[in-house]
Amino acid sequence: MRHSLSFLILTILFSISANAQQTQGEDRLVRLLSAKTAEIYQNEFRNIRKVTGPAQFLHNNTLIICDTAIWDLTYNIVDAIGNVKIVQDRTILSGDRVNYLADSSIARVRGNLVELIDKDSNRLRTLHLDYNTKDSIAYFFNGGSMMDKKGKVIESIRGYYHSKIERFKFIERVELNSDSLVLKSDSLAYWSKDKRVDFLGSVKVWQNNSFLSSNSGWYNREKEIYNFDDNAYMLNGQNELWAKRIYYERAEPKAELYDDVQILDTAQSMLLFSDFVRYRENPVFAELYKNPSLAYYSVENDLPDTLFFAADTIHYRMLPKFEMDSATVALSQKRYSLSRKDPIKEMYNRPTPLPKDSTAKKPVVAVKPPATDLLKTAAVDSLLKITAKDSLKISVKDSLSNHLKDSLRIPVKDSLSNHLKDSLKIPVKDSLLLTPKDTTLIRVISANKNIRFYRSNIQGRCDSLMFNSIDSIIRLYKDPVLWNENNQFTADSIQLITSNEQLSKTELISGAFVATKEDSLHYNQIKATDIVAHFTEGDLTRFDAYGGVTVIFFFAEDSILTTMNQKECKTMTAIIKEKSVQRVRYFETVQSDLYPIIDVEPEKKRLKGFRLRYNERPASRFEVTTRSVIPSSREYVSTLELPGFFYTNQLFGKTPVLPAFEIFTKKETEPVITAPPSQVESTLVDSAL
Repeated sequence: MRHSLSFLILTILFSISANAQQTQGEDRLVRLLSAKTAEIYQNEFRNIRKVTGPAQFLHNNTLIICDTAIWDLTYNIVDAIGNVKIVQDRTILSGDRVNYLADSSIARVRGNLVELIDKDSNRLRTLHLDYNTKDSIAYFFNGGSMMDKKGKVIESIRGYYHSKIERFKFIERVELNSDSLVLKSDSLAYWSKDKRVDFLGSVKVWQNNSFLSSNSGWYNREKEIYNFDDNAYMLNGQNELWAKRIYYERAEPKAELYDDVQILDTAQSMLLFSDFVRYRENPVFAELYKNPSLAYYSVENDLPDTLFFAADTIHYRMLPKFEMDSATVALSQKRYSLSRKDPIKEMYNRPTPLPKDSTAKKPVVAVKPPATDLLKTAAVDSLLKITAKDSLKISVKDSLSNHLKDSLRIPVKDSLSNHLKDSLKIPVKDSLLLTPKDTTLIRVISANKNIRFYRSNIQGRCDSLMFNSIDSIIRLYKDPVLWNENNQFTADSIQLITSNEQLSKTELISGAFVATKEDSLHYNQIKATDIVAHFTEGDLTRFDAYGGVTVIFFFAEDSILTTMNQKECKTMTAIIKEKSVQRVRYFETVQSDLYPIIDVEPEKKRLKGFRLRYNERPASRFEVTTRSVIPSSREYVSTLELPGFFYTNQLFGKTPVLPAFEIFTKKETEPVITAPPSQVESTLVDSAL
């Protein structure tokens, strides 16, 4: 039976019905606040109201506004049709149709476009959304996209919105864009109030031609702070980086890297390891703590070889030259100039002194001509023991200076010679007015405590290391020592000097001492104030000793050591060809003594200051660092698909502009988007009409 009632009578009946439902609990009660007309239907023992409006219903402090509604009082269901809006607090949900199940507080919102706007003006669009009015939780599926008021978007196949805590959760095929970055993730949560993104699964980020990935973490969109946890990885140009955790503040910009840090610089053939790295930019500064180490790999004679270097702490910085301390710059330039001098050549090229009766205005001090002593015997050759197996063969890439370069290569114009030429072009009196600031980037590296390094043909230790790119000299301090085959080199300090990216000289400065092992009891020794080893294309070609030179070497007869020779002089030099000693010269006050070994007391066989340190020598690279090398992921990254933002394009009519990533070119496959149903799942409307 069908009854047509006036709106006044309907309101009275509604009030009676509402009072009857009071015993069943306030949460079950649906109120019709306003409507234009309402009609009552009886349909198979079901009480149904057809409401025309605009109409407003209230349930769980939530307004449901629509043009027309079918209200089933028996099953407590409202089907709202046309211009439907659900308003709760400051959250507004709109669609074409809503099937509201009051007992479960679920509103099924459908239509050609379903939109949820939160209190921060974030707009979530989809075709399918269910909203729980009691818990204030929305669930969308079959694709959705959220855009904030600045145009930044997040999309996914499905997700949730928690109105009470202002959190969006996006699940499955998540894509996000924000300024210059885009990302893909398994799932993430976006806290609208805090502008914070939590990565709840694996995430891949593209930004400024860089790529980053991890298995979890978070990102503050407003402050641009990133925290990537669980196997973080970054690819930037020619550098790759791995860590358990990366914390990065883009505004500073600065970063902190934690646990199992590895940095691969393919340009410099370098690997860096640490368990904690503190890094900042402008100017660049990096501090490496907790078991830091470096590895420099190269190929020598068609065989791969790697130099491993470690210390307790390693510091690196790069800054414009004009920002450096002027005294440091001056000292570096002086050090560079001195390193290019060759005292032996200067001695050879010194002009012959004038006779005593010369009419020269100034007296010239006579210099004794250098005495020569060609070592011909095998025993004498064993003095220096600088043969093929003992030469410090260091290739171009094996140069310590070359390896200690920063990951950002400095162009050739950074060479000191160019700077010196430029500095002389402008007169001093005009320099303050005309000379621009020297913005050449200078690299400075320092390492402290327990420094050790290993390569197949050279090892070493010291307690302090310094390097800058003004002089390109690696300086080893605090009890430094080098080993090569059977040779041990020690001094108060050691300098490794490069030229054209090759090791050209090694200088043992003050208290220099070289010991070469003959057998377990006998060592050939050279002691001097300073000792310099010269290299050509990685091979040792000359050996010079200066100041108070004392030499001990042993002769052998029939492979048995029989004689000890001790020499003293002011200066000596040894010429080496084809990796063997060809000639030795001694300069000024040469004293030579021969002793049968059997008559020499043990303490006389060793010069004062002799100190064996072979027990400190790293026997393998694992005594320097036990780090495992992670293989490059560059090729894998190049196969990844960039975000396509297909849901955003469908629902908002535009696609975010993707940055131009040169190495990431693969396009994403377009997903299949399910069209909205022509009818609401419930057949209640059809059955009622």
